[in-house]
Amino acid sequence: MENASLKKSLSIATIIMMSSVLLSRVMGLVREQVLAGFGGTSFEMDAYVTAFLIPELLNHFLAGGFLSITFIPIFQRYLIKGDNENAWRSFSNLLTIGSILFVILIPVTIIATPQILGLLGSHISDPAHKALAVHLTRIILPAQIFFYWGAFFSAVQMANNRFFLPALAPLCYNLGIILGGVILGPLIGIEGFAWGVLIGAFAGNILVQLPGAIKAGMKFSIRIDFKDHDLIEYVVKTIPLVLGLGMTFSNEIFFRFFGSFLPEGSTSSVNYALRTTMMVVAVFGQASGVAFFPFLSRLAVEKQFEKMAELLNSVLMKIAIYLIPLSCLMMVLSKQIIAILFEHGRFDAHATTETAAVFSIYMIGTFAFSASIIVARTFYAMQNTLLPMIVSTITSVLSIPLYIYFSRLLGGKGIALAATIGITVQFLVLYLIWCYKHNLWRSALDITTKLLKVAVVSCLAACVAFLLKAEIIRLHFHFGKITYSLFICISAAIPSILATAVLYELTGLQKFRMFIKGLLRNNK
Repeated sequence: MENASLKKSLSIATIIMMSSVLLSRVMGLVREQVLAGFGGTSFEMDAYVTAFLIPELLNHFLAGGFLSITFIPIFQRYLIKGDNENAWRSFSNLLTIGSILFVILIPVTIIATPQILGLLGSHISDPAHKALAVHLTRIILPAQIFFYWGAFFSAVQMANNRFFLPALAPLCYNLGIILGGVILGPLIGIEGFAWGVLIGAFAGNILVQLPGAIKAGMKFSIRIDFKDHDLIEYVVKTIPLVLGLGMTFSNEIFFRFFGSFLPEGSTSSVNYALRTTMMVVAVFGQASGVAFFPFLSRLAVEKQFEKMAELLNSVLMKIAIYLIPLSCLMMVLSKQIIAILFEHGRFDAHATTETAAVFSIYMIGTFAFSASIIVARTFYAMQNTLLPMIVSTITSVLSIPLYIYFSRLLGGKGIALAATIGITVQFLVLYLIWCYKHNLWRSALDITTKLLKVAVVSCLAACVAFLLKAEIIRLHFHFGKITYSLFICISAAIPSILATAVLYELTGLQKFRMFIKGLLRNNK
């Protein structure tokens, strides 16, 4: 009964977060479409993409992205004991000290922006390109303190199993960027999108999250205690995450850095391909990881390690069942997908071809990207941030030669290939260590066998889509460009999806009939 209740709660949380992430990524996709139509793969777009480099580094090194991982277990420990007073004391101290650091470092970074960007590739030394990148960076930088505050407000809600308002933060953020571009773009150009970043960050992280945190019982008072044991624990657990180079984070930095050495437009092409890829990864990996972590953290506090292992394998398998065949299908239809999403305005057929080639390579690594997020959170739930840091840092550092070699050999496609290899290695190493530490080799063998079956089924179904696509192209239907791409996608995807479902039934990987019957019973 307890196990069923846990799974039901996890399922509800996962559905909420997956819905949020899906809507957010759809909004993000609309954002990229507006950007593509406005800037294509021009130097203005390269400058806009580059402008996020310093803000993301600042957010990373001040741990803005790790609050849900490091703060929730500390906070939950007090909640489980019913010690609300110390829970809010810890909250207030961490929020106050972190805010002071942001208030000091944001102005310093704004002043040093030209010198930092001067370290990038040759074409950004062009005065107009560099000046624009510096200007946009300075607009975006203050948004980082809003992300920091919002992360605390969201963590408080998720620690109390409240997921709805935290799920709205990325939606508001993307909406802010879109409105900034649509309303301000015609007046001030690409700068309008940068102001949209600032507006969206404030709306999603402060205007929406603060009321939710207050409703969850938030009690804040300015508190500065550097000797507080929770602060010390937080810093000790966070330092490995900050100093470590996770493959997801390093990919964001590496593609901007190595892309700055490639011809004009390469950084933009990789960015469009990566954003589209991460939309898929976020729906399956990020959403599952966010919903998965509070439950995992509670099991870790209660030392229920067998349930942790069961949940981990269950989540990984559910992701694989849907994500691997979808990724294979999207690889086959990569050119048509990119054309549908972006080919308008200044984003022409050449940009579509270049971006689709990068996108198809990124698709190979979608499961590894998603699974790596899930496995790392298993270690974080046990307050072990050091081991994932060591693994991810070594993997990231070892991937640098791959970025150098493949980017020179293949351009933007090489950057995608290096990232895919790196994240795959990181996932495999982390999962094998987890199995070794808890003697889970039998379950590891079982899930490996199932994953191989999923891969074979996915490849066979993708072959169906490939043959249908080739036949449709051979017949030369006369449609408009976007309509033709949409026709190819629908005509090739539906039979491929049906083939996947049939093969899953035959192999016993997924009984869709039983799944549908279960849904119907639950709705009665």
